[in-house]
Amino acid sequence: MEPETDYYQIGGFRAHSEEWFQMYDDRLTIDAIANYDGPELRPGGPGAPIELVLGILHNGASYVLMTSHQMWAFIRKHRLRPSPRRPWKVDKFASLSPIYFATKGDLQDKLKTYKVKSQKNKKDKEDNSPANRGFFQLGERGPPGNPRADFENQRFDGVLYRLFTESATPGALGLINPPWAGAIRVISIIVNTWHKDRRRERFDNPTIIDVGWTDVMMPEYLESRRVTETVHVKMKGLTLKNEEQNAPFEHGTTNQEGTVDTLYSDIRRLFTHDAANVPLVVLVHDEEMVRGVLARSGIDVGSFTSVAALFQRGQPQVARLFASPGIDLNYTCRNYRAEGPPDHLPCDA
Repeated sequence: MEPETDYYQIGGFRAHSEEWFQMYDDRLTIDAIANYDGPELRPGGPGAPIELVLGILHNGASYVLMTSHQMWAFIRKHRLRPSPRRPWKVDKFASLSPIYFATKGDLQDKLKTYKVKSQKNKKDKEDNSPANRGFFQLGERGPPGNPRADFENQRFDGVLYRLFTESATPGALGLINPPWAGAIRVISIIVNTWHKDRRRERFDNPTIIDVGWTDVMMPEYLESRRVTETVHVKMKGLTLKNEEQNAPFEHGTTNQEGTVDTLYSDIRRLFTHDAANVPLVVLVHDEEMVRGVLARSGIDVGSFTSVAALFQRGQPQVARLFASPGIDLNYTCRNYRAEGPPDHLPCDA
């Protein structure tokens, strides 16, 4: 499937679906989508959840979308006219991810959040729905950072995981089959510090109680469950404890003799990554704390950028990506997002 460049909005402010059945009433549209059993909307087969696309604009507003492939199949089945409104273009979105609806009620509840209030006496109408209220006041690009898009881009059970398992169609999300999807190194790391530490310098010089990490290759791990390394280090001689009861470490042996020097040396070794064209994805909890520990270990956290760089057109690049909540990347990879009209094919820029 060639990468999609055009998307059609379902429900909400100036939706393309308004032209299909009854203006300002989504009920017939919801019924028709819920009763659609074709592979375009139910790639898992009849009875499987409806699969649409959730698009997050650069200002943070979100919309439920159909791809052009889905839209044309849908309107042909119901003998509808296509909307005269121009489609959303792929580059208008900061993120595109699959969204699933197991029941008609699920779809109905979601589209209800895009219901706009009357603006009869307002000259410049805007999307004032509960889902998007206020985002358009921030302008087209919005403020620096985009938590909504970051969340969708970083969900490991979202785009990345579904590319690994081939349960998502890259073209539907504006992507070609990324060459890195066959081999990605994944490190999950957590730094446990003293919770009662309120020092200003606690992020630059934390009181570390223990650290754990696991290193695997994806998607190989999904089939073999083979782990490259699992480590748990407790700092030697530290009498501080958190109030929570520690659970036993069930995946190896705990090193009870950890020191700051050996820990930082081990972290430098862990983050050594020379595999060409193999991204390194790092899953973290408490980004600010992990940044501080990695920086003190000699890792150049200043070169880390957003995980969204995996899903954008670009030259082969070496980058370290850090994003919250939960996924950081250090990678060399090549990936493209289709842009322009449908006859504009992605090229090796």
